[in-house]
Amino acid sequence: MIGTAHGTLVAVQDTRDVPEEYREAVESAMNERMSAVLHKMWDEPGPAPVLRGSVPLMTQEFRAAVAHTGT
Repeated sequence: MIGTAHGTLVAVQDTRDVPEEYREAVESAMNERMSAVLHKMWDEPGPAPVLRGSVPLMTQEFRAAVAHTGT
């Protein structure tokens, strides 16, 4: 956690392995977001960032997918 003049920033890094059946979707989403960030940083035209949902929603969807696989 890093304190700032405007509040506190909290970063979470999930180091769990992605189940094989979800790996392609997760890697595709990460690549889309990274590409959008790099285009913005380099001030290049590029695809609009993909917003799939809030962090709580994505976490809930991931937990449901893991529960569905029975692991």
